[in-house]
Amino acid sequence: MTLLVGGTVETAARKGAGQSTGQSAGQAPVRQRLDGLDVLRGAAVGAVLMGHSWPGVFQGAGIVGVIVFFVLSGYLITGVLIRDVEQHRKVRYGRFYAHRAFRLLPALMAFLGVYAIVELTADVLGDRSKGIIGYTLLAGFGYLKDLPLPFDVSMAIGPLWTLAVEEQFYLIWPALLVIALRRNRQGRLIGWSAAVVLSLMTASVLAMLILAPNLHSLVYALPTTWGLGLIIGSALRLYRVRMFSWFSGRRRRGVALLGSVLVLAALVFFPKANESPAFFFVGGPLAMAAAAVLVVLAASRTRIMPRWTRALQLLGMVSYAAYLWNYIVILWLNGGSTADLPPLVAVTAILLTLLLAVVSWHTVEKLGRIGRDRFDKYYEARADATTFRGS
Repeated sequence: MTLLVGGTVETAARKGAGQSTGQSAGQAPVRQRLDGLDVLRGAAVGAVLMGHSWPGVFQGAGIVGVIVFFVLSGYLITGVLIRDVEQHRKVRYGRFYAHRAFRLLPALMAFLGVYAIVELTADVLGDRSKGIIGYTLLAGFGYLKDLPLPFDVSMAIGPLWTLAVEEQFYLIWPALLVIALRRNRQGRLIGWSAAVVLSLMTASVLAMLILAPNLHSLVYALPTTWGLGLIIGSALRLYRVRMFSWFSGRRRRGVALLGSVLVLAALVFFPKANESPAFFFVGGPLAMAAAAVLVVLAASRTRIMPRWTRALQLLGMVSYAAYLWNYIVILWLNGGSTADLPPLVAVTAILLTLLLAVVSWHTVEKLGRIGRDRFDKYYEARADATTFRGS
């Protein structure tokens, strides 16, 4: 969840509606991290942690946090793709997917590696006895957790369904976006994409209600169920000048901020959100709309965030690893169950999760950042050499 990938956008995003959406070729944008987006990311992963730790109270917190991540991811990644098209008249697919691999795989490999070692040696969750460790690694590394699989996998990788949804979306979205930009059909792309996703979601939910009411967990994780959030985030980036202008006044921004926060806060307590058709059709879209407003407000903010938000900023920076580790830490501490979590175990799990996330950020994720920078130098040198030979 990128959310989860990349926390930077170009400086122009800070300048609000008065700035054009792109920069001319040859004018490389100065990249910097927007602290407002980190605050939003931190709040989202905080909601997920609350949902994992106190599921009886915060029944909708997990999916609310995930929806915020999806909208934010659509905004940021579409921005990356648009900059590539503006500067190079194409999407450099090799570089795009290499960047995602450098960002996502180091932490994922560490997570799945530790899982395999612990289960092979101690069999805490019984996965070795069930013979599902190999299948679990296949589903995790293959980004398949959101799909109905012909084999069982460990509940330890349950949260990986969101990563699978994102990666499957970004296998398709770049090519569609390039076609739309070349033909100036961005509006049609957004409209048709949203219509297809909503139609498939409706069909799957109705099929569940009619044929298999107890299979809500499968429908919940399907890429079509929450894929609208990624599309909405992408639309925000495509039309960000217009979006920024809608929230240009101080009073309007304040009202929008308060309203969106209240909507998301209320949905955090939505009963049985992960299995309720009412949440699929009503709560989810409401959360996406509120998240969209918050993304616009954060991306268009021109001032530094207040100091009291620093903790959320820091949490946002390590949100990816925190998301990966929290669920399995709870399972290991609570005998393989997430139900009836003692308060001490819940708090201990959160603290241990944060420790692991910080360690991940400064070790394996740092290696990924170094690898990405070296790849960029090699990639640019190779491109320059190709240009020189062709001139």
